[in-house]
Amino acid sequence: MNKPKLSALQALDIAQEYINKRNRSNRSNNHYTPWTINGDINKSVQHYENFIGLTGGAWVVEIDFKDFEKFLVISDVEQVISFFIFGIDRNKLSKIYSQLTVDKLLQISQNYNDKYHLEGEINPNHGESIFFYEKFEGVEGYSWIINIKVPPSPFGGGDMISLVLSDEKECVEYMFDPSGYPVTPHLEDEDD
Repeated sequence: MNKPKLSALQALDIAQEYINKRNRSNRSNNHYTPWTINGDINKSVQHYENFIGLTGGAWVVEIDFKDFEKFLVISDVEQVISFFIFGIDRNKLSKIYSQLTVDKLLQISQNYNDKYHLEGEINPNHGESIFFYEKFEGVEGYSWIINIKVPPSPFGGGDMISLVLSDEKECVEYMFDPSGYPVTPHLEDEDD
């Protein structure tokens, strides 16, 4: 067993710093519910020697959230937030094995971005752009969501697209365009 580079307290500090910054930037949004870390220290942080999508150990910090479980995953090697996990029972976390690593996810996403001329940019602090789900609509098995910032469209909508990737198939299944509509540029290619 390898000794972690971070202590539980250091992992909590990384998570708390991120949450504080996020809460400050969303303070003006009346519909925003501030995030907090689970108050029970025995539940709030857990170290895993091997973990979903990461090379090296990970610290998983539970966020107090009303409707479902939410976790920040901190790479013990890189000492940054690597991704978020939504809606998975904490007792299942150690039993989940993904095909994709974070590096492979970013590679697939960048290749898709380039091939379909999405003109997007993956956040350099990629932890804010990557989400893992046990189930996601239209995808068999585990799913990853990668948010990519794109130039604003003259037709309206936001400045973000979300690629929905299948962990099992190791590919993009579909994406949400800046207006939030599901689209499949890769299937449109097959129609030509």
